Amino acid sequence: MDGHVANHGSLVESTSEPSATTLGSKIRVARLAGGYGVRELARLLQCSPSLISQIERDKANPSVNTLYSIANVLGISVDSMFDARESQEKEPGGQIARPAFSAPTRLTGAPSSVQHKSTRLAINLDHGVRWELLTPTPEHNSVFMEVTYPVGSSSAGTNEFVRHSGREYAVILEGTLRARIGDEEFALNVGDSLTFDPTTPHRFWNDGTETVRAVWFVQDRWTPGD
Repeated sequence: MDGHVANHGSLVESTSEPSATTLGSKIRVARLAGGYGVRELARLLQCSPSLISQIERDKANPSVNTLYSIANVLGISVDSMFDARESQEKEPGGQIARPAFSAPTRLTGAPSSVQHKSTRLAINLDHGVRWELLTPTPEHNSVFMEVTYPVGSSSAGTNEFVRHSGREYAVILEGTLRARIGDEEFALNVGDSLTFDPTTPHRFWNDGTETVRAVWFVQDRWTPGD
C-alpha cells in the first residue's frame, strides 16, 4: 500500500484498544490505524461487513484467503496476527494451567531462542484448520509454524482455492493430507514433504480418520503493495 488514506469514507470510531492480543483485536487496531471503516474493508475484501465485525469481535474465524487479504490491505504481516489467547493451556474445568507467555529460553552465546510448546501463539481458521507459530517473535518475510488439520477440515471450502505470494515448504508429521495444487491432486503421508509456488491455486483437506499434523514454512509470503 502507498501509505494510508486518513478516512476512506468510514464512520468515526474510537481507536482506544486496551489490549490487542487476540486475532480480532489486532485486526481492528490495524484497520483503525489505516483509517478504514468496516464497510470499506469489507468492500475491498469482497466479503460482508458482518463477517469483518464478527472476526474483530472473535466471534468468527477467517479463512486462509481472508487472512492473507486482510494482511495485504492493512499493510501488516500474517505472523503479527497470531492470537495470544489461543496459546493458553487449560486444566479440566477451564482453569488456565499456565500463563499465556513465558520468557523464551535463550541459548548462552548464541542468537537463538526456544519457543516452548505451551506458549505458542496460534490462529484458528475457518474450516477447522489451526496454525501454531514456532518462533517466539515474527520473522522477517517468513512464517514457521505447525499446522493441524482435524478430520474433516480443509484450507478452503469445497471448490474454493487459496492463492498468495511466496514459496511454501511442508513436511507431514502425522496422518494423511490430501492436496490439490493447480491440476495436480495427491496424498501426502507421514514423512512426505512438499515445495510449491502458492500463487498457484491450491487446497488441502483431511478426509481420513486421524488428525493431520505438519510443519509448514512460508517464505516471502507477503510483500507490501501486492
